[in-house]
Amino acid sequence: MSLDYDSFTRASTLIHSLQGGAFLLLGAAEAYALKQPGRRAELTGPLGLLLAGVLGFVVILAVPGGWNFSGLAGALAARGGFHLFIAFSCLFAAAGLSRLMQHAAPAGGRWQAVFLFFLAAIGALYFLLAWRVNEEAWRTVLLPHAAIGGALLLAVAAKVFHYFSGRRALQACWALLVLATAVQLLAYREAPASFGPHMVTLEAGPLQPQPALVNIKNAATAVKKRSGN
Repeated sequence: MSLDYDSFTRASTLIHSLQGGAFLLLGAAEAYALKQPGRRAELTGPLGLLLAGVLGFVVILAVPGGWNFSGLAGALAARGGFHLFIAFSCLFAAAGLSRLMQHAAPAGGRWQAVFLFFLAAIGALYFLLAWRVNEEAWRTVLLPHAAIGGALLLAVAAKVFHYFSGRRALQACWALLVLATAVQLLAYREAPASFGPHMVTLEAGPLQPQPALVNIKNAATAVKKRSGN
């Protein structure tokens, strides 16, 4: 099976854009809720997260996998780091569902804790992406994803402090940090070197001196002559 390494780059960029769109909807809904609390517009955020999780898996199946589960298995075997994107899909879908349950439940405090836990897990996962790409692209991937994961973890921290203090400024900070996460994800473009084939260069070492060849027949004759003398 021939493997299209460019498909990993295209899939990664598209998944980042889907995640950025989901956080853009979430941040916009949370910012709108500052002025109009209790509106149905707040549901757009969790629905966006849920949709990003589902579509993320569809992208992995379609682009590297070629709409074939055996092709997907082969692609994941070649680039095991892409398993992280499946984990992202699961976490985004779980975060969206828990946020929907928070809006549906009469007392959604527990579901909010679950929702924030999944968001924190997503933020932590961004830091791991740099260790799942080729070594030559490690720094290129680490810096933007550290900024993305850091912004999301700060957003979660702001939301937690808002839950305990009720300060409106923290709610605004939470919405702005989610929007900052969204902008970074939408602007991200995966480097071709991240999941491309490894280039190995072999260099020849210095030539070692070869031992002199000995003519065994002549040596045996010389030994017989010496023994005869």
